[in-house]
Amino acid sequence: MNDAPLNGNSNGKGKAGFGPDYTLCECELEPLRQLVTKLEESYPVSVVRSPSVCLAMIPAEDSLEGQKFYLGEALTTECEVKVDGKPGFGLCLGDEPVRAYCIAVVDALLHADGSAPADIESFLRQQEKAVARRDQDEFDLILQSQVDFKLMEEE
Repeated sequence: MNDAPLNGNSNGKGKAGFGPDYTLCECELEPLRQLVTKLEESYPVSVVRSPSVCLAMIPAEDSLEGQKFYLGEALTTECEVKVDGKPGFGLCLGDEPVRAYCIAVVDALLHADGSAPADIESFLRQQEKAVARRDQDEFDLILQSQVDFKLMEEE
């Protein structure tokens, strides 16, 4: 997983898929918390910067002129830890201090020298499937409300 990009839109092997960041931000919190509790038993974790709420500017680009602008601000929670001396950073949307802490712990282990622990690899594969299933279900619901204007013209 160390070769996975940080933007969450590729699985690092050239195929479309979720990256670990997207999966960690979108998965259910309780299984993530349980994973990190288990990891804390095996690795020393120290909090460098406690989870804190902040605002992040959201950059965007005008599609016609290519002009860059800020769409607005988003409430985020960020946290910084060291796991076995390796730095980790967690950032997620909303006021979610537990999730930000958990993401930071997993981040440190994912980006450490060598390969990530098998627990993390397994967790990410399982949760990626669950998140993809949930996203597909949501998309299917949205499609049910889509209006076909050509059919409306024929009536």
